[in-house]
Amino acid sequence: MIAKVKRSNTIAFSVPKNKGGRRQFKQTEQHITLRLELSNVLQSTLELAQILQLFLDQVKRNLSVDSLRYQNEESSHAVNLGEPAKHSCHYKLITNEDSLGEISFTRDKRFAEHDLQMLELLIGSLICPIRNALLYQDAIASALRDPLTGTGNRMAMENTLTREVAIALRHKQPLSMLVVDIDAFKKINDIYGHAAGDCVLKNVARTLTQCSRDTDSTYRAYRFGGEEFVLLLNNTNRDGAVILAERIREGIEEMITTCEEKSIHITASIGVSTLRTGESASQLFDRADKALYTAKDDGRNQVISADPVTESRSLG
Repeated sequence: MIAKVKRSNTIAFSVPKNKGGRRQFKQTEQHITLRLELSNVLQSTLELAQILQLFLDQVKRNLSVDSLRYQNEESSHAVNLGEPAKHSCHYKLITNEDSLGEISFTRDKRFAEHDLQMLELLIGSLICPIRNALLYQDAIASALRDPLTGTGNRMAMENTLTREVAIALRHKQPLSMLVVDIDAFKKINDIYGHAAGDCVLKNVARTLTQCSRDTDSTYRAYRFGGEEFVLLLNNTNRDGAVILAERIREGIEEMITTCEEKSIHITASIGVSTLRTGESASQLFDRADKALYTAKDDGRNQVISADPVTESRSLG
């Protein structure tokens, strides 16, 4: 059903359309050909931004439009193309199966009735490509997410680390890494059971996020495997990384995990490394990992940096 909102040039768009409402747009053979061409073009990619850019390009061939804005609050997607203008029309992309977000167009001249009908005709070709793009991005995100803790998984960490190292070296920006390991985690599973161990892991992941909220760097947490987590900190030098690592260590030590009316206290050991000029991603990880095992061998529940305070070769 297409319903016009009072005192507004906003309309809600649903697919398929029900009988009633505004007069149906009479499609000519040319319109049908246009939709088929547009559908073929939009199926050439699964990237949402590219789909919307291709769609806007096609719209501009048939209508005067200055900008397109797409937003999907459920999936946190937002795409802005072109420069906003005075007059706008707005569509909610709602099908019988799901809600695909909202899309709006702007231009300097007010949209006439036949302009809106043409947009609705073209939007009909946008529904399936948007749904496919959202499903594709959800699948990619799920493949890179640890299902238990919600953090990135090992594959996501390795992909991001390679990219971040290249960026840091190219722009001569500091990049640090923390490797966090829960102390004596096997005993937790042996004493309290694996369900309790899962609760501890989720609680640690939550603590990692809470402890990093006040940092200026872009922060990413990954579950590397078992009870080990990796944190990547761009624009963070050795001293900043050690300060955050200590905050995380204290947060985990103060953390209480309650499972089946049992209170579980844990500690963690943390290794820190800061990227050096010419260093590879694997070398950065290996140094943090060795620092972690030094911390565990020296008594656990502590932070050890692979870089001395006076380290001069690091980018930080």
